[in-house]
Amino acid sequence: MDEKQNLITIARMGAFYNFCKYNTRLTAHIYYKNIIVNGSENIPKDKPVLLLPNHPNSFLDAVIVGASIHRPTYFLARGDAFNSKIANPILRSLNMLPVFRLSEGKENLTRNTETFDACQDILEKGQIVLLFPEGVSENNWALRPLKKGPPRIARKAWMSDTLANDMVVVPVGLTYEHYKAGGKTILVQIGKPLHKTDFDYTSNEAAFVKQFNDRISLELSQLAYYNPEMKNGDEAHMEYRGKLQKYAATEKQVPQILGKLNQSEKGLHVGNARFAEWSILFFPLYRLSTWLSPKIVKQGIFYDSICFGLFLFLWPIYLVVLGLLLSLIF
Repeated sequence: MDEKQNLITIARMGAFYNFCKYNTRLTAHIYYKNIIVNGSENIPKDKPVLLLPNHPNSFLDAVIVGASIHRPTYFLARGDAFNSKIANPILRSLNMLPVFRLSEGKENLTRNTETFDACQDILEKGQIVLLFPEGVSENNWALRPLKKGPPRIARKAWMSDTLANDMVVVPVGLTYEHYKAGGKTILVQIGKPLHKTDFDYTSNEAAFVKQFNDRISLELSQLAYYNPEMKNGDEAHMEYRGKLQKYAATEKQVPQILGKLNQSEKGLHVGNARFAEWSILFFPLYRLSTWLSPKIVKQGIFYDSICFGLFLFLWPIYLVVLGLLLSLIF
């Protein structure tokens, strides 16, 4: 079995994926204060889809988007995360495929061809591939320049004589209140599908890449909150948090919330209640997750993802152990 087929075979461990997907939905409502998802109807039920979200929060972005839609999804993630003997099988069983950057070694770049071939096979089967067009992730509220990978995948699909020719591109906007573990508000806005007729994909590749990325940048700029000057914890961020908490509690439509976030409104109260403060039952597990996260991965960009991941996998075990302890006591 070649590497491409191996990637797809490993990613089809459906039982574990489905368990994690529904467990993620449940856990997210326990772990976060408020998650508002709009636009799920924009993902067609019977066509291949290329999902293109913005990328402010590492693996958590894929987890949140994947849990927010009904169809199974394949994800492209940074290749160095697959180097761990523990993380590799877990990531692959969650439908994740590796993409390597030049900083991870020139010798690894050829492996991207195998991953992109696997993406083409997935699209030819009428399924969903999620890819972050920014490539890199940073904990901020900026939209970074888009990479060439997504338009190349889209062009190859549209120029094929397979089911992938009918693929649609769906941009997704993610907005986080902060990047410091639980208790936050998250907005997910799934955009309208873009079809091959929206692009001149038969033009030369360089022209198409620019046209495609310009359009996706425009779409993403309208689907999430962006303020590249805002820094975590500064005055602008505290005002933003106050507005987000206020309008997420009263509005149920992400576009309306985003519109109000761009209006200046001083003096709003910022609720600092974190997960541990309003959930006595899960307090020990939450504290364990936040303590272990920086010890497992030193890079701060992964902090939020690891915290949630630990809680996601450990809370069922935690409840069983807690129940056994209580049965012994009483």
